Parts: sequence; C-alpha cells; structure tokens
Amino acid sequence: MCGIAGIYRQDGGPVEQAWLGAMADRLCHRGPDADGFLAEPGLGFAHRRLSVIDVSDAGRQPIGTEDGRFQVCYNGEIYNFDDIRRDLLARGHVFVSRTDTEVVAHAWEEWGPAALPRFNGMFAFAVWDRRERRLWLVRDRLGVKPLYYTQQDGRLIFGSEIKALLAVPGVQRSLDPAALDAFLALNYVPGPRTIWREVAQLPPGHLLTADASGVRVESWWDVHFGRDLRTDRSAAIDEIRALCDDAVRLRLVSDVPLGAFLSGGLDSSAVVHFMRPRHTGPLHTFSVRFEEGSFDEGPYAALVAKTYDLTHHEVVCRASDVEGCLDRLVWHADSPVADISMVPMFRLAEETRRHVTVVLSGDGGDEVFGGYAVYHADRAAHVWRALPRWFRERLVRPIVEGLPASTSKMSLDYALRQFVAGAGEAPEQAHYHWRTICTRDERASLLRPDVREAAAREAAPEAPFLAAYLASGAPEVMDRLFHVDVKTFLADSILPKVDRTTMAFGLEAREPWLDYRLVELGARLPWRWKLHGRDTKVIFKDAMRGLVPDPIVRRTKAGFHAPLASWFRGPLQPLLRHTLSADALAAIPELDPARVQAMMEAHVAGRANHAFKLWGLVTLVRWAQAWRP
Repeated sequence: MCGIAGIYRQDGGPVEQAWLGAMADRLCHRGPDADGFLAEPGLGFAHRRLSVIDVSDAGRQPIGTEDGRFQVCYNGEIYNFDDIRRDLLARGHVFVSRTDTEVVAHAWEEWGPAALPRFNGMFAFAVWDRRERRLWLVRDRLGVKPLYYTQQDGRLIFGSEIKALLAVPGVQRSLDPAALDAFLALNYVPGPRTIWREVAQLPPGHLLTADASGVRVESWWDVHFGRDLRTDRSAAIDEIRALCDDAVRLRLVSDVPLGAFLSGGLDSSAVVHFMRPRHTGPLHTFSVRFEEGSFDEGPYAALVAKTYDLTHHEVVCRASDVEGCLDRLVWHADSPVADISMVPMFRLAEETRRHVTVVLSGDGGDEVFGGYAVYHADRAAHVWRALPRWFRERLVRPIVEGLPASTSKMSLDYALRQFVAGAGEAPEQAHYHWRTICTRDERASLLRPDVREAAAREAAPEAPFLAAYLASGAPEVMDRLFHVDVKTFLADSILPKVDRTTMAFGLEAREPWLDYRLVELGARLPWRWKLHGRDTKVIFKDAMRGLVPDPIVRRTKAGFHAPLASWFRGPLQPLLRHTLSADALAAIPELDPARVQAMMEAHVAGRANHAFKLWGLVTLVRWAQAWRP
C-alpha cells in the first residue's frame, strides 16, 4: 500500500523535481517507509511506500520492465500476483523483486490494458510507456483505492489524495456549488465530481489514457445485477463459502504483521472464521466500544474472540475523541466526507497500527448480499403507495412527524420519518431520499440564494443515483437498487472512509468481501434469496450458518455509528456551538448562518434529531478552515 502522484505534460516539457517532492511530502502518511521519483521530459512520478510485500529495497518504486520502456507507480495489492508472475516467467520475463508492482509492469508489457481483468485486488496505479509517450491511470473495480486528477495549463496532475495535487504550484481550485449541494444532501460528494470544480475522481473500474491525441476515460469493468441468475440455491451457498475462503486466503499474503477488524457483526466475524485456520500464532483483532448501550457491540465481538481464541483489543470511543481528532481527520480526508462513524474508525485505525501493518475488514457484504435496512423500505413502499392519499397524509404522516426525537441508534422514530418522507416517490427517487441527510427544502434554506441557483444549473445530487439505476439494466427494481448502492454509497462514502482513516496511520485495510469474484456471484443471485420477510442478507447468513457462532448469524444488523446525537446535546455542545458560530461559518460564506444555527438550536433543545446534518456541517466548516485558499 502506498501513495502515488505524478504530472504528465502533453508538450513534453520538464517536470520540476521540487513539485514531485512536494506531492510526495503530502502523502508520507500513506507510505512512511520510503520514497521514490521519476522525472523526465513530459512525465514525473512521485511515490511513498508502505512496505508489505518484499520489504527490501528491490521493491522501491517506480518499478520498470527490463528495458525500461514501461514504468509503474502503484498503490494497492494484486492478491493473485504469484499466479500471474509464474505465467510471465514462462513467457520469458525476468524479475528482480518479489513485488506485485513488478508483476504489473511486466503484465502491461505483455498484454497492455488487456492485463486488467487478470488482476484480483485493490489498486490505483499509473503506467508510463516511454516509447509511445503514453500514460495510463487505472482504478480498481470497486474503487477501494482512490485516484484524483486535474487538467490545467497543459498538465495532467494526479494523486492518491487531493492534497497531493494542491501541492503543485499554480493548481487552481474553486468550490463547486453543485458539489456543495450534493454534500449537504448526502454527507459526501458522489463521484466523479469532487468538492473542487477543477478536480475529478477517476471512477472505479475505469482507465484514463493520456497521449498526444488527448485524454480519454473509459470503463474496463462493471457488475451486472439480476442477469444470468443462479437457480440452484444449495450450490450457490457452497460457492459462497468456497469463494469466501479463497478471498481470505489470498488476502493473508504479507511480509508484515496482519490482523482483523472485528465489530461482532456477521461480516467481520465471517472474515475471522476463515482467517483463523490459516493464520499461525496469535491472531490480533480490534473493535470499538461505546459507553452508550445501544451503540455498543462489544459483547458480540467478545463472543467471537472467545470462540476463535483471538488476541482481542478494544478501543473505547468517547466524546472527547471527537475534539481530539477532528482536525487531523479533516486534514487526512482533505475533501468533505462526513460519515458518522469516521471518528471511531479513526481511533480504531490508530490503535490497530500499534500492533499490525495490515488488517482485514468486512466491508462490502451489505451492498452485494442485501444487508441494509433501507432495502426493507424499498420493498414496503409499494404498500404505502397503495394506501388512500388522505390516510397517508392526514392520519399517518402527522402521527409520525409528532413522535419524540430519540437519540438511540437507528431509532424507530427516525426510521419512520425517513420512510414516510420518501415512500410516495418512484422507487429510484425513494431510495435516494432514504440515503439523504438534508432534504431539498432544508438545503434550499441552508444555501445562499445565488449559490442555490448556481447549483440548480448543474446536475442534481440524485443524478448519480438515477444514472446508476438506469445503467443497471436489471429487470427487477431491487437488483437495480443494489447496483445503485455499489456505484454510489459504497464507492463514495464507505470506501473513502476506510481508506482515509486507515492510511492516515500507514495501515493497509483489505476487504475480502469485495473480491470481484464474490461480487459477481452476488450479483447473479436472485434478490429474493437475499431478502425475506424482515430479514436481510439471507443467503449469506445461510452460508455462514454452522460456521460462525449462531448468535452472530441470528442478530440484526446494527451498523457502525457514534452516539453524536446525545454528545451534541451534552459534552460536545461547546464544540458544536463554536464550530457553527457566525464567526466560524465565515469559512463557508455559501451557507446562511441563521439557518444553520436554527438547526443547531432545534437539536440541542431536543425538538429534533439533526445529528447527521450537524456532523456534516461541523465537518464542512473544519474542512473549509483547513483547505480553502
């Protein structure tokens, strides 16, 4: 795992070594072990290395082929690199290291971009062809590893994090009103857009090519839910188990200490189940605990730790941790990302890195196997739409809106409010609504009129959701919605959170449930095998039954949240008031301070639970203070 950055000049002009050094300095947390550079007419690479495979100097990057034609600057892991390496050796290629990076270089020499489907892993990398003077940028299938770029003044500038791009002199950045509107809607900015108008993400599963003819971006992989469906459920369960086992096996290859995140939920517990027989010696696992009962999953993690004889570590997350790490978290995120679990995740990663360098996590299973509670709402909405309008609007809605605002984790009143607010819309619009933080009316009140008008002239926040829904092509609605969540919520919220919080400490996180073979299998399973009655992820639970302890298989998904609702009314109220004061809000002049403060007062007084919205606003203000020019 590493940090990469670079500059391509179409005119073949020089790339300043000092610029590359500044970019590398911005990424040193991602790769604390070594740096490496390549500078020649028209191209510069900067690399920061976290040594995981072949920790010798032979693994320093950039790495090239024997003749030097192809040069690679690489971030990630190709888990099946040994198999590809053997194939390349048989074809006459010569290697000087045991790294997967060198395998990428030789695979590109042998097959060019056609090598990509052979790679099983997480990666974002650049390949430079010296002879043809062509640059490729590549991002993995699901978007586990990030890659940003900007085109300015004849230069293509790219990096693992936006901060690397901003280190280059002359790079312009201006806040994108449509991206700000999207952030208020979702607490993240859906790709390929970023908060800066001039900066874009390379979408997951895409390839960028830059040469004398220009810059082109194209897809090299996609997933198709609801097509070529499996019909034998028992065989599918056997295949899930086999692929889970193999996905974990591949992700245990490491020359440095390795452990696992363990929440006590099904996904992370299943990871540990498949790790334990293959891992010799103590297996270190790590979890977060909360003093607030409805948020604490500690007893479930303890049960798993006892079952598998784990060396288990716990971190207790308290309100004081928010104050202690908020500014560091915002600096590392360098783009507004306000997942409510980022603080406990940050603390967990910090503690984990004291013991191991690589950690396996259970992320990805919910999108592939239908694990979110929102899918219940998607299925129930047609019943709501069939009710008489007068019954919905005059009787049910007033009762739901009058419920007291609870601060408990995913409380009933919160779920009912969200459901009633969106259930009357078309399926794709309803699903988007249930993923939103601030409604359209709330955003209209929070944004200054001119900013709101500027945002309205561009794509609306729901545009990526609707585009993914239409692009899916699946015959059934639920399969389309799974596709939407893979393309939006997973790629733009979940995975950036994991990447930024772990790489802040040079900790490599690996997600076996995002092995593309498992994702493709999950997409081919009928959605009715995943959702049944009030249960979610049914077929995955059936696959894990008899393997993972039964109380873990039976328990309802809890999610990973911090109790910010109660903290903002108690110990974090001073931080909240300071960050959202009129003076602090000057960092975001696009917002109406009076409306922001009215929202804050309603939450503090207990009239509403605006924790998700306020966390987004707090994060936004601190981001602006750190990163706006």
